[in-house]
Amino acid sequence: MTAAVFAAHFAAYTYLTPLIHEAGIPSAAVTLLLLAYGAIGFASNLVASRFLENNLKATLFASKISLAIPFLLLPVLLIFPKFETVLILLWAIAWGALPLCLNTWHRSIETEHSEAAAAMFTFTAQVAIAVGSSLGGAIVDHFGLRANFWMSALIVILSAFYLATHRKAE
Repeated sequence: MTAAVFAAHFAAYTYLTPLIHEAGIPSAAVTLLLLAYGAIGFASNLVASRFLENNLKATLFASKISLAIPFLLLPVLLIFPKFETVLILLWAIAWGALPLCLNTWHRSIETEHSEAAAAMFTFTAQVAIAVGSSLGGAIVDHFGLRANFWMSALIVILSAFYLATHRKAE
């Protein structure tokens, strides 16, 4: 799940600015929008930490679905810059929570090699960032910007489906 979500996120995030420009959002607003994205992601991380102890699986699932929604709708609503902005900020909320959720989920699995497992989590995330960005580039080159976001949505939805149908309890 970690590799899938990180790869999907960075496949899309790498091409967020071109999508913003295609939506007609002025270049001067891109910096502010990405600054807001970072600030909201930070706040989301803090808020998500309050929900993890009580219901990690539900928080992780909700974060995944919240990430898939912008991926699905951003390419469709390009003619509505205000909706694009709202969807990007929803994406920030989802992404602010997701790495924390995934890391907490990962650490909830009992193992005698917890330090090695933590290193594997970081390694997996870093490799997935590179793979996702590269995959996003290949999709954009061959199928276009919209297809890249829809591919990212599909990966996240499949990951959410896997979460919903496996590992019944924490």
